[in-house]
Amino acid sequence: MGIDSKKTFKKIWVRMPNWLGDFVMALPHLRAIKARQPETQLTLIAKPQFKELIELFPVADEFVSLERGAIRNLFALSALGRRSKPECQVLFTNSVRGDLEAWFIGAEKRLGMVYPGRYRPLLTGGYRLGAFKDELDATHQTALLEDFLKSFDLIDSVDAAPFILEGTERVQNRVGIIAGSSNNPQKCWAAENWCRMLDGLSGQVPGCEFVLFGTDADREISEAVLKGSKAAIRDRTGDTNMMELAGELATCNLVVGNDTGGMHLANAVGAPVAVLFGPTNPLVTGPFFDAPRLHLQPEGCPPEGGSSIQLLAHGVVIERLAEILQTTQAGGHNVD
Repeated sequence: MGIDSKKTFKKIWVRMPNWLGDFVMALPHLRAIKARQPETQLTLIAKPQFKELIELFPVADEFVSLERGAIRNLFALSALGRRSKPECQVLFTNSVRGDLEAWFIGAEKRLGMVYPGRYRPLLTGGYRLGAFKDELDATHQTALLEDFLKSFDLIDSVDAAPFILEGTERVQNRVGIIAGSSNNPQKCWAAENWCRMLDGLSGQVPGCEFVLFGTDADREISEAVLKGSKAAIRDRTGDTNMMELAGELATCNLVVGNDTGGMHLANAVGAPVAVLFGPTNPLVTGPFFDAPRLHLQPEGCPPEGGSSIQLLAHGVVIERLAEILQTTQAGGHNVD
């Protein structure tokens, strides 16, 4: 299955995931590829909005933005592939479109993960995952990627250390809030719950500076939170690009939010995070980087998720967050 461990590539292209959270969780694996093969030219293919993150996190050499329109994109990638001639392409996507892109690019090695019941004939090498769903439900996404890359001798190990941004300092009692969830409304705690939580927390921990983050798609819930809460909140929804968002999250003493890409970005820059889970599985998609992190699920929710996030009681969230912030004020660790 593996490639000759002595084999090195002059050029490796990587098709990155389409969602922010998945993109961020793949960054340590890129760092591992560069650590194993430092002379390799590593090129990422991804949505254009992620280019800023690669400027912020030095894990690759070049960035290719995906074009709008499937046909236009295929021809653009084909032309780039003919000019650059990558020897190996790694696919972190699991789609026919991604496989077709790789085939048009034309690398000799096209490598990806193959889930049970899937068929990916355009790959030249596939890492087949376990046949049992229970195994996948208990295995973190980053561990699957690590095993995949190790199977082709592309990495030695994955370092979970966060990316520390120069020039940023954590501000005591600054609490970032990510109330939206652009890709899945079922992951989104209701606005009234956020309002009760913010009001309760500001009462228990005076002096909290709340900052609301989100994309343009999150403006509706952000506006509902701003109108419904009595707490003093600074609204940054839709006002930051990726680089600015990462920098501002890094200054937070705690970031609280739904299972979203923004929470993974906060975790990646070392900010302590408290993530609210319900239907999704923290065993698979929980924050990965070695920074303080807490998962909160509704009472009685299975460890792998599956409950409505609306069953997560705001009182429980207030209690846990107040504990964290009060411990910080006393000079202790702020997330267990």
